[in-house]
Amino acid sequence: MNIKPLLLVICAAFVCFTACQKNNDAPTPVNTSIDSLNFVNAYSVPVNIYLNGSRLNNTYNLGAGGSSGYYTVPSGKQTYQVKKVFNPTSSIVPSLFSYSANLTPHRYYSLFIAGPTDSSAFAIVDTLPGSGVAAGTCQVRFVNASPNNGSFDFSIGGKQYSNWAFGKGSGFMEVDTASLSPLMLYQAGSATPLLSGHYPLQQGFVYTFYAKGTPDGKGTSAFSIGVTVNGQY
Repeated sequence: MNIKPLLLVICAAFVCFTACQKNNDAPTPVNTSIDSLNFVNAYSVPVNIYLNGSRLNNTYNLGAGGSSGYYTVPSGKQTYQVKKVFNPTSSIVPSLFSYSANLTPHRYYSLFIAGPTDSSAFAIVDTLPGSGVAAGTCQVRFVNASPNNGSFDFSIGGKQYSNWAFGKGSGFMEVDTASLSPLMLYQAGSATPLLSGHYPLQQGFVYTFYAKGTPDGKGTSAFSIGVTVNGQY
């Protein structure tokens, strides 16, 4: 993953050197700081992600409930364009919105797309666990990506994540693995589950569970719990 950024630095340095040899102008500063950015589609339709006019997920469409995995992107302030997939009838790619993210260098992030406007998108830091995690455990966090649905409590494998508003996410917590770990989603402060089920957690994996959809949604926009794997240690 680090080969491309390294080549970019070498090429940029060579271009600056040859330019200075020709006219003694000061070289233009090049942003060589990078981040790792994962896109999570918590919206009801497939989307594609663009940066500076170039499509990032250029070999597939990011389907509803899917995630891209981590892309290497420039740090600092960048504007990402979120578009629908190509429409063969109109021969256009409909745009949804642009989202500006100001990323601190050398970190992992996830950008959640929860609706058709920039107010339904948000980026959060992924503080992934290091080595030395206990055997028989995994790491889990909860993110609220369900707009207009209030705050939630979430539990899985006996761990509780309390009172998370839309656009907010917990840190990763160590959870014991089991063949089928019970999970439950509540309105914050309620003792009655809105959603419940089981999920097969695996040792050594890093999971993000997230609320998505709307209260009156149907099909891919139905109120539900999504999950993405951030990594494995």
